[in-house]
Amino acid sequence: CPSPNGNALPAAGTLDPNFVPCLGAFQGFPGGDTTVFPNYACSGTGPGVIPSQFLFGLVVPRKFVAPSTQQWNLTVQRSLGHEWILELGYVGTHAVHLRETRTIGAQLATAANPITITAQDGTPYTITQSTFGNGPARSANPGVNLYNGMQIFANDAYSHYHSLQATLARRWGAGYFQAAYTYSKSTDATSTGNTALNTAFNDQSSLNGSRGLSDFDRPHRFVVSYRYELPFFRDAEGWRRAALGGWAVSGITIFQSGTPFSVLDNSAGFAYIGGLQAGVAGAQLVDGASIRDGYAHGDIHTLVNNGYLNRDNFTFAPPADPAGCNADPTGAACTTAFGNLGRNIYRGPSQQNWDFALIKNFRITERQELRFTADFFNIWNHTNFANPSSTEISNPAFGKIFSTVGTPRLIQFSLRYAF
Repeated sequence: CPSPNGNALPAAGTLDPNFVPCLGAFQGFPGGDTTVFPNYACSGTGPGVIPSQFLFGLVVPRKFVAPSTQQWNLTVQRSLGHEWILELGYVGTHAVHLRETRTIGAQLATAANPITITAQDGTPYTITQSTFGNGPARSANPGVNLYNGMQIFANDAYSHYHSLQATLARRWGAGYFQAAYTYSKSTDATSTGNTALNTAFNDQSSLNGSRGLSDFDRPHRFVVSYRYELPFFRDAEGWRRAALGGWAVSGITIFQSGTPFSVLDNSAGFAYIGGLQAGVAGAQLVDGASIRDGYAHGDIHTLVNNGYLNRDNFTFAPPADPAGCNADPTGAACTTAFGNLGRNIYRGPSQQNWDFALIKNFRITERQELRFTADFFNIWNHTNFANPSSTEISNPAFGKIFSTVGTPRLIQFSLRYAF
């Protein structure tokens, strides 16, 4: 018997007829106004009550190819004498068929390049303005809403990594020393596997505008690690050896470039895409400005206090149809194009970290040892600043740095008994 609760879920295996989609057909514009949202109804070619233009579609390729990665390297090692070894190498990787998500977007309609579509009753309608309302009608496929009703889960993204890696190392009885420097560049079409929001940047009809530095790219990275057993009182006897001998020091020091970020305009691209582009649409440079001028000037303290970026260097994306925008007193035709700033063209503050440890070994017997360690993480308590908290130009906090990365100085003592 039917459930007395009208809001209850239907029985398993039953599709509620009120949610069955149908192929939608264009029925014209209300009052013939081609700037507003069009009318759609089921075409009558099949069952269903919800026109396809009112659905949000997720499209997956018929043949979803698993991602693959190629790696190659060439390394030369040279002994420099006195236990020093120099190693130089080239390391590269290339990945294909990576996941990305995007919206195809609608066509641009202008007075010079109008779009004509025909209603189901045969009435033609000519669209000469690109507004937010008529976006679905400007879809290249009339049966779906490419403006704000469909996402593609594609597997056509890619990545490239190239690096020069140099290592200088020495090992001897009292310890070791190693210095490693990497000069690299990592580019890709997307650095995330996000499946909810768009990952393609700017014009999403292709990935051409998405190629840029990887979110994790650091062109310079220098790391020094070492351990050295101090020679003092090594041959002493009694309490002097027990208290003053057997000490060692070790540490790791890192210097590295900051990570890249984009300057964004969440209002860009609305002539083509009616949503889902937050965080993936670039802003516009002011006329006569350069990318380099986007950085503020001063030391890191000045940049943190006053802003890391020069807001006057950027502006909002322009109208996609300037002539139509100027001719429309309502402003409905002033939907925006994409900005001219690409993905990840700016870079955040560089970072450094010094970890240090002091170690003391107490030999109790031949088989028993006590080790005391004092670890100093970020020993100089150096502050490493994060990227600006907001790089969207309409945000009042644009270009401001409010957070740090890493930890403040931490001191840790440990005692280990080995037998």
